[in-house]
Amino acid sequence: DFLKDDCLKINCTVGVVVSEIDCPRLHSIHVPASDIGSHFGMLLENEDGSDITFNVSGEKFRAHRLVLAARSPVFESEFLDVTGEEDRDIEVTDMEPKVFKALLHYIYKDALIEDAESSSSSGSSVGPSASDTLAAKLLGAADKYKLPRLSLMCESVLCKDISVDSVANILALADRYNASALKSVCLKFAAENLIAVMRSDGFDYLREHCPSLQSELLKTVAGCEEELSGGGGKTRSVWGQFSDGGAETNGRQAQTWGDINGGAERSQSVWVEVVN
Repeated sequence: DFLKDDCLKINCTVGVVVSEIDCPRLHSIHVPASDIGSHFGMLLENEDGSDITFNVSGEKFRAHRLVLAARSPVFESEFLDVTGEEDRDIEVTDMEPKVFKALLHYIYKDALIEDAESSSSSGSSVGPSASDTLAAKLLGAADKYKLPRLSLMCESVLCKDISVDSVANILALADRYNASALKSVCLKFAAENLIAVMRSDGFDYLREHCPSLQSELLKTVAGCEEELSGGGGKTRSVWGQFSDGGAETNGRQAQTWGDINGGAERSQSVWVEVVN
C-alpha cells in the first residue's frame, strides 16, 4: 500500500541548532600596559620605607634592600645574608653619581634613564672616548651587578654608535663587560670593513690594550671570507683586501697576528706593504 509505481516518497523537516558558544564575540575588554615600573619609581623618588643609603662621591641615594635584592643577585647576597641591621650606609667608590642614579632608575623602573638612551656621538667616537658615555659606564655597572637585561639595553644603544673610528674601542668595552651580542656585532663590522678599521686610531687602541681580540677578529675575517666565497666569486674577498698593494692603508702596516686556539694551529700571516 505504501508503494506507488514502485516508488516510496518520504517528507521530512531538518532543523539545525546553533549553540550559543559558537556565536561571534562582539565585545572585548582592553587591558592597559603594566604600570608597575611607575609605582616602583615613585617609591624610589619618595624614599618611603627606604632602609639603606649609598654614598657615591658625596652624593647620597636612599633605596630599599628588598627591591635591590629582588633585582640583582649581587645585592641579594650582600643584603639578605645580613640580619639585625635596620639601616645601613654603603660607600660606593667605583662609580660616578650619575651612573649610580641611572642604575637605580633601571632597577626600580626597568627602563633606561633618558640620558643613556641617546647615541653618544653619532658614530664619531675615537679611541677611549666611547668609554666616557653613560651607556658604556652603565654597561659596566650591569656587568658588576649581574643585570643581563640592562646590559642588553646598553648594548643596543652602543650598537647604534658603531663606526670605523669607534668600533675598536666599543669592541674592547664589549669584551671587558661580557657583552656578547655587542661583541659579535663589532667583530663582524670590523671584519667587513677591515682596511678602513686598520687605518683608524681606534685600531691602535685595540692593539695596545686588547691584543687578544686581534685573533678573534682574524677568525671573524676568515668566517666572512667563507661567506663571500660562497657567492660564486662575484663578491670581493675579504682576504683580497690584504693583497691590493696596500695603497689604501695610509702609511700603516698590519702586523702578523698570533696563534689561534692556544697555539695549536698557526694563523695565516697578514702583511700589508705601504705604497705611497
